[in-house]
Amino acid sequence: MYKFNKALQIMRLCTMVFIVALAIVFGPVQSGWTTEEPSSDDYLEKARLDAEKAKADAQKAMAEAEKAMVEAEAVIQKAEAARKKARKEKEHAMEKMVSAGYFPADITLTDAEGKTSAVFSHKKHTSREKLKCMECHPKVFIMKVDDKVVKEGHLTMEEMKKGKYCGNCHNGTKAFSVKDVQSCRRCHPK
Repeated sequence: MYKFNKALQIMRLCTMVFIVALAIVFGPVQSGWTTEEPSSDDYLEKARLDAEKAKADAQKAMAEAEKAMVEAEAVIQKAEAARKKARKEKEHAMEKMVSAGYFPADITLTDAEGKTSAVFSHKKHTSREKLKCMECHPKVFIMKVDDKVVKEGHLTMEEMKKGKYCGNCHNGTKAFSVKDVQSCRRCHPK
């Protein structure tokens, strides 16, 4: 009997050790083993601390965003200044070429049959009319980058009558109108 009691005590001790180990690993068990519950003041304090941390994080993020915006604005202003400078340099180079007697070749437009339908003279517009290259390029006409200056079908009298291409200036105010039938031969050969 002594041995039986001793074995029972060892089993109880092992069971208690096992239960304590479970409580340590998995937390308090619902069977009456409880830990002290945090008070509502503790919850409020934790929520206040969390809110303060969130506010500080948001303020830091806003400061970083504002700094990035200032840096981006500086880059944009620098790029804009470089673009203006490049445009002026290009305009100066073009004007220098024209004043030296270089005029881009006349532009000859052909119809569907390959016959000349209209001719544009850079020389007449820059020498006689005293127009500067930048008055038309690139606002009215893009610079020639390949064999086709404009897409086929775009440079039409209908488009010009709407104020596009040649019609931008040839509107009856700045120069004779593209709508004036008596002026047709000025651009269109026989």
